[in-house]
Amino acid sequence: MNFTDALISLSFKSLLAVSCLLFIGQFADAQNSQKRPKVGLVLSGGGSHGIAHVGVLKVMEEAGLRPDIITGTSMGSIIGGYYAMGYSADSLQKILKSMNWQLLLSNTIPQNKIKFSEKRYFDNSVMSLPLASKKVKLPSGLISGQQLENSLSFYAWPAADIKEFSKLPIPFMCVSADLLTYKKVDMKSGYLPDAMRASSAIPTVFAPIKIDTALLSDGGLISNFPAEEAKNMGADLLIGSYVGFHPYKESELQSLSRIVMQIGFSRSVDDFNEQKKLIDKLIVPVVKKISSMDFNPVDSIVEIGYKAALPYKEYFRRLADSLDKLGKQEPLPYILDKKYYSFDRIEIIGNSNIPDWQVLGVLDIAPGEKVDKSKLFDKIELIYGMNWFDKVKYRIEPRNDSLILVIDCTDKPTTMFYGSAHYDNAIGPGILMSVTIKNLLTYGSQFSMDIFLGQYYRARMSFLQFFDRNQNLGLSFDFNADNTLIPILTMRGETGDWENLNLSTGVSIDRVLGLNQMMSLSFDFENRYLMPGYVSEIDVKYLTYNYLTSTFEYQVNTLDNRHFPEKGTLLNISAGVSDLLSGSTKVGPNRTENDKDNPGDFSFGRFYTLRGNWKHYFPSTGRLTFSVSGDILYISRCDSFPSQNNFFMLGGITSVNNRSIAMYGFHTNEIPVKQMAGLGMELDWKLMKDLHLTLGANVAEAREAGRTSGYSSLAGYGVGLGYMSILGPVKVGLMHGLYGKERYFSKIKRYFSIGFQF
Repeated sequence: MNFTDALISLSFKSLLAVSCLLFIGQFADAQNSQKRPKVGLVLSGGGSHGIAHVGVLKVMEEAGLRPDIITGTSMGSIIGGYYAMGYSADSLQKILKSMNWQLLLSNTIPQNKIKFSEKRYFDNSVMSLPLASKKVKLPSGLISGQQLENSLSFYAWPAADIKEFSKLPIPFMCVSADLLTYKKVDMKSGYLPDAMRASSAIPTVFAPIKIDTALLSDGGLISNFPAEEAKNMGADLLIGSYVGFHPYKESELQSLSRIVMQIGFSRSVDDFNEQKKLIDKLIVPVVKKISSMDFNPVDSIVEIGYKAALPYKEYFRRLADSLDKLGKQEPLPYILDKKYYSFDRIEIIGNSNIPDWQVLGVLDIAPGEKVDKSKLFDKIELIYGMNWFDKVKYRIEPRNDSLILVIDCTDKPTTMFYGSAHYDNAIGPGILMSVTIKNLLTYGSQFSMDIFLGQYYRARMSFLQFFDRNQNLGLSFDFNADNTLIPILTMRGETGDWENLNLSTGVSIDRVLGLNQMMSLSFDFENRYLMPGYVSEIDVKYLTYNYLTSTFEYQVNTLDNRHFPEKGTLLNISAGVSDLLSGSTKVGPNRTENDKDNPGDFSFGRFYTLRGNWKHYFPSTGRLTFSVSGDILYISRCDSFPSQNNFFMLGGITSVNNRSIAMYGFHTNEIPVKQMAGLGMELDWKLMKDLHLTLGANVAEAREAGRTSGYSSLAGYGVGLGYMSILGPVKVGLMHGLYGKERYFSKIKRYFSIGFQF
């Protein structure tokens, strides 16, 4: 072969090689062009109607179709965010059913989540006004989202350390609206529960949430159906589930509320009409008969979504099969088994009134400690239960190679004013006012003052100083006063009504045990004053008694609700020792002073008092709540009325002071007793929301004051109606008492009360 032939042969081989390479490249491109398309799922907002998305997801799961990308707005952001983490549709349904939506959609929490020393102010006033910088700050009326945010964080725990939402098992994003610029905000990164909370902050219901410089509210204000966002994330095919607002027809616009809704949702509807053009399959569950704010019928709403998606099941199945032929879907990374985090640092922000060390003391979590979601959930509720803040939440922030726990607080003013009105048969009408001041003189202190202004007034002042960083051990200085009617009392041969004034001042060492228990050891000087309400034949004006008393007391309060509770326990056990220091009697113009050296009619021996009362509410079954109660009292010395005024008073549907024992069938403070034991039971039937029918009964064995031996048998029962009104609980009813020594009152008695209690 000559040189020319060799050159031609080499050129031919080179051309053949290049052609092969070009063919292989074109074949590879053809193969790549057939890569598996991505399926995007778009979930709209719509309040509780968004629960229907779970039914749509169920149908997709049954067909074997899993979305590759999820976008959502408002309730769609919550359903979509959790599904993107790896929760199944069934798991989501169970989570939604387990949530207490009445609490999540309110600014209240169960009473058993409030610190014991704060319980008496919890849900016990018509108005509560924060006083800041000598100005009255009116409450916004919007739900802060305390309960909702803590719950969102609880279930989003496995993804707490994932900052970029595209790195979730299923890439996700949601949409919010910035109220400051009125522009759409795409939430693609950050703390997932914050994004879901911002996207679902329903205007006029939930307070907006501030993230960086934006004030974020419900994304449905601007874009309630983020289909374009799913396309931008790489979705090739789009499936949508829409449960948002549908414009009213002309014939339906017959009310102002509907006209306002039509105007308010106009931009969102226009956006939906544009966005749905991008959707390949649109499912529209129709949830007309259920309010968009009723989150309780979870199963019914899920079923509506399921039935709406069912006609598309075969399409979903065929689509899944077609996609699998182009390439199998990658297995979903499983992160739901993540139980613990340990934090390199803990930061407290937003707490201008309460120092970091106080918050950290209650949090009681150290850097490096392994923490699970239940512990952190409980600690956040504990900090909120201290009543320092309007809202407390946490977020977990990955920074460089560190994991930071951020406790984000919204300060509550250190001074709060509470006010309400009250009336009942025992103490008559009056106005109840309270003031609390935290950190008045020093950090960890609290001053409180409660006053009931009426004929039978009450007053209570307390200064409490905690010494430990956990706010559990404190020293309290207290003053108490109450003026109460004793409807019938026989003294020195005369019978009639008496006015009883109790004054006490003292100091106590208090130990708070968690949220719902407290022990105290107190030392008090007590003055008791008895004055007849009738014209005495022997011209008795008054009797007074001065005591020095030491008391140990243990209290438990785990009730879920202060008024008409459905579960929980009340327990109070006290043991005390008292010495009568002095006494006096005024008959006519003459006043006689008595002491141990000149006892007169008074007995100056030391006496002991043991007191216990207990009431347990069994967890509600349906509309019925059953409770049982018990009382016990033992006073070692109470030999006659003139000698000692240390007896307790039995009767009434509620106790009116710390020497009062409630019992059906008798007027408040009707029967003076020095020893007794009794049992009671009560049945509460919730007829409808806030309306209750109550049936109750008591039996007791009691030794009346002035009696040296033997016991009397007492029994009582009653029926009443209760209603939780804007002014407070209303209770009205009739009761019947059985007592052989009752001579001055009818056996059938009525009772009526309205308003919050002192």
